[in-house]
Amino acid sequence: MKEKQIRTYGIKNIMDIIFPPRCVMCDKVIPPGRNLICAECEGELKYVSEPRCFRCGKEIASEEDEYCPDCEKRSRSFIRGFPVFNYVPPVSDSLMALKYRGRQEYAVYFGRVIAEQYGEEFRRLGIDALVSVPIYKKKYVTRGYNQAALIAMELGKCTGIHFYDKLLVRVEETPPQKELSDEEREKNMEGAFAIDKKADDIPKAVMLVDDIYTTGATVEACTRVLLKAGVERVYYTSVAIGVGS
Repeated sequence: MKEKQIRTYGIKNIMDIIFPPRCVMCDKVIPPGRNLICAECEGELKYVSEPRCFRCGKEIASEEDEYCPDCEKRSRSFIRGFPVFNYVPPVSDSLMALKYRGRQEYAVYFGRVIAEQYGEEFRRLGIDALVSVPIYKKKYVTRGYNQAALIAMELGKCTGIHFYDKLLVRVEETPPQKELSDEEREKNMEGAFAIDKKADDIPKAVMLVDDIYTTGATVEACTRVLLKAGVERVYYTSVAIGVGS
């Protein structure tokens, strides 16, 4: 082992003693090397399984169906989705802690798990840009970070795919999506996003990154803006996706 590697390993061990790593799901102290999750919580994870919707990637009831009810009745501009988990505990609780309780370190685990599940697929698809779903400036100032951007940054580190942090911006503050119907959600997102004026080039194949995919209204709105700007292909990935229709 090279001297630099030994030094880095030693520093990491010291930091683990001072600040013991904690499980991203239950927050219990875990032994170093557990990949940020304890064995008990790892056994409770609900990965999205087959059969899946050919468009958004949500679990569907029958292998004979191609699309989930949402994608059957709504137009989708993105090509395909790559969600990792179903949005149920303990993942849902962990994402809420990341989003609302300042647990920014959880984004490292979520970025890594997306890379483990889909990294090779993203490279095969020729993805040349990771773009996080942006949040409104006022919300960013209040929260101090964009959880989707933190996940995308870690995903970029793991896959070597460039994270474009100056491409898509949110230009309108909209009412919370959870308070709206499916139709109202789509209308709510119209005009909410735009291409950043600081963007210096437009990639060809974009992977949108978000924490949660529900009805797809947000991803769809982002996709339309990107395609209008000259992006040729848009996909999305998320840590979790809502269950049911």
